[in-house]
Amino acid sequence: MNWFRWWNKSRKPDTTVPSADPIGQQTSVANSTGTQAAVAKREALLALSRKLSGGSEQVAGEVAQALDQPDAYVEQWGERLLNRCIEEPTPDLAWIALVDALGEHGLVWEIDWKQEIETTLFAVHSLLDCRGWLLPAADRRLEQAIQTEHDTFQQLIELHDWLRPHGLVLGHLDINSDSYVLIVVREDDFTEIGLLAKASGYTLCSFCSGL
Repeated sequence: MNWFRWWNKSRKPDTTVPSADPIGQQTSVANSTGTQAAVAKREALLALSRKLSGGSEQVAGEVAQALDQPDAYVEQWGERLLNRCIEEPTPDLAWIALVDALGEHGLVWEIDWKQEIETTLFAVHSLLDCRGWLLPAADRRLEQAIQTEHDTFQQLIELHDWLRPHGLVLGHLDINSDSYVLIVVREDDFTEIGLLAKASGYTLCSFCSGL
């Protein structure tokens, strides 16, 4: 036996187990993470829906339908969506569903970015009445809070400042539009609501830079 044949026989077989596909593992982890994020976003939006609607399962149900059955939602609420030029499911359909459902209950009020004072005042009065938050008679004269020469945005800031001493926040739900979806919430709830909106992927803005 020559040296070469002896060396070949003395070599141990390679018993190393092939490693798993690293790309496949990364894809699986990414898919799992994406699913968890989607579930967390969904749960946050439904929690927000209940919080803003005072626990209304009807509002939460419409949002859930937009999330889980977008085609059915568009078909059922097509007439309402036409006002927003929506004819098929969009990425923000559930957020729009929340805004529209709250609007049906009088819990939000949508005004133009350049609105007449009378309409703005009527909107805020209506939001307070719908929530049952009746301020003292002396403080129900919201007209005193507004400077007529100011634009709508500044007037909304002034109204927010007027309501703040009563523990109320005037804000709006951002729908990426040139309109304001006005809402009034208790200041004690504002942080929680803001966090739920953020976790949902959306924004609740206050008309005060300090909040």
